[in-house]
Amino acid sequence: MTSSNTLLGILNNKAIVIPLTAWFVTQSIKVIIATKKEKKFDLSLFFIPGGFPSSHSATVTALCVVVGYLEGVSSLFFAITVAFAAFVLYDASVLRRAAQRQAQSLNDLIEFINIKEMEPLREVLGHSFLEVLAGAIIGIATGFLMML
Repeated sequence: MTSSNTLLGILNNKAIVIPLTAWFVTQSIKVIIATKKEKKFDLSLFFIPGGFPSSHSATVTALCVVVGYLEGVSSLFFAITVAFAAFVLYDASVLRRAAQRQAQSLNDLIEFINIKEMEPLREVLGHSFLEVLAGAIIGIATGFLMML
């Protein structure tokens, strides 16, 4: 198989293209929201985790829709994607949220002790329930719209 055939195969694979599109849509929404809020455009925000909406949620739910549509909701593949999505959504909303709180506490401690040499830790890591829900809705909508 040639490299051009491989690339065409990847670009024709809906289980790759649709979740990536959902990720792109949610990251774009984050940049738009941040640009309006901060009144300045910062493209680096496109590549950071956390915030509204959750691109993790959008990506895995879009994958569930694609696999459910192509393989059927009673298939083993759909069950695997649902289990994978459940873990990702849990991680985004619970585990990474705990890491976010820990980063906030460490930053407060660094500021209190006045350690000038340390850069603050990134605090926006996890997602609220609303951010996860919004991402999941975008992922589901993207999946259904692109499967039409």
